[in-house]
Amino acid sequence: MKNETIDKQYNNFDDIYSSNLAVQDAAGNRFFYQTIDFSLEGKNILDVGCGDGTDCNFYQKSGGIVTGVEPSDDFLNSARKKYPQCKFIIGVGENLPLNDSSFDVVFSKYAVQTSPEVPRVMSEIARVLKKDGILVMLSKHPLRQFMEQNADKNYFKNNITTSNIYDGRIALHEPSHSFGEYFNRGFFDNFDLLDYKEWYDFPASEQIDGAIHPTFFVIKARRR
Repeated sequence: MKNETIDKQYNNFDDIYSSNLAVQDAAGNRFFYQTIDFSLEGKNILDVGCGDGTDCNFYQKSGGIVTGVEPSDDFLNSARKKYPQCKFIIGVGENLPLNDSSFDVVFSKYAVQTSPEVPRVMSEIARVLKKDGILVMLSKHPLRQFMEQNADKNYFKNNITTSNIYDGRIALHEPSHSFGEYFNRGFFDNFDLLDYKEWYDFPASEQIDGAIHPTFFVIKARRR
């Protein structure tokens, strides 16, 4: 189940995180928004791990009817104050408090990798999406997480890794993952993969030993 320490760590630095997000996540944001090449007008939209609601506000301004799910109380309170036109509820990706087949689009940025149960989160996203609904997801790259392991380096083990982001201002502690956790039989039973991109984003991510390595990936998929 969800690790409460990991789940609530954003309560300690939500203001610092939000103020750096738009400025330093340039590459990740660019790839993510380029993938949204379809209309959001009138669509029921879910943002899994919505943070302070910034992306929800964009989706709403683009014509969507938006619900954000977020486990951090601090982020949730901030989102509700800043963007009252959107609906925000507390919850986790492993057990979304939402009805089956209720959304046309699901977005998620840098949230799914925080779970120790990635296949379960992907299954929950599939559950709440309508047939032919679209998923657009941005997540940490498994290779980045492998490189950030300080000891007991094992690509196939969910080691807790420490990511130093925004020039070391914030340290995040999250489980590492393999690509097989994202793209397994269950995923392809539920989705058709439409697009995949990977790139790097420094200093939003830590550059290990000067290496150029992928730090994130973006997918677009259609619900079967």
